[in-house]
Amino acid sequence: MIESIDYGTQTIEFEVQRKKACKNTYITVERDIGVVVKTNVDISIEELKTLVKSKAKWILKKFEEIGQSIDYGKIVTGSRLFYMGKSYYIELLKEERINYEIEFIHSKFIIKTPLSVEQNKLNEVIEEFYKQKAQEKITKLVNKYSDIMKLFPVKLYFKNSKTKWASCSASNKISFNPEVMKLASSLIKYVVIHELAHIQYKNHSKDFWNLVKKNMSDYQKKEEILRGFEKKL
Repeated sequence: MIESIDYGTQTIEFEVQRKKACKNTYITVERDIGVVVKTNVDISIEELKTLVKSKAKWILKKFEEIGQSIDYGKIVTGSRLFYMGKSYYIELLKEERINYEIEFIHSKFIIKTPLSVEQNKLNEVIEEFYKQKAQEKITKLVNKYSDIMKLFPVKLYFKNSKTKWASCSASNKISFNPEVMKLASSLIKYVVIHELAHIQYKNHSKDFWNLVKKNMSDYQKKEEILRGFEKKL
């Protein structure tokens, strides 16, 4: 059973798993599933919603920490994808068509496919979705923080990488890994600020970090999270 609660401007969906033998109620945040509430048969939905809401801050922090690059595996209806730090359901709509289309609407991914589904084609349409969103959203962030920091890249690129979320070349061209769109918005902002700072400093010197800190005071926390993610890219 899937339920949800509102927390500020965000909606947190959670799956309820009931077992008679379960004496207590547990909340977990799992990368491939999302929020799971394990409980007994006596706890009401309203009580569970109250509990989840009380843990909302912790849940969102967990989403931020695990909103990393993941293997898609076999994509079927009910699979999940990360987008902007949260996990969302996928619904496949099989139709008499030759192409694949993906939309993100009403807090879920809808992928229209031919009647005979090819997993490699699904992967391609998902990768293209991340690339398009990266071009759209990151370009705006780069423009915003370029004006703030007075640092302007020569050109932006968007291409997959197995080791980095982004990089800045010696000639001040910045490349972003489209899978950065799986991260929470605060982490995406950090990646943008980090790479813009490299336009002025081509190393990780004290001056570099001071510039980053000037534009994001808690950069150390963001850097620590991203370093853990990069090992799994």
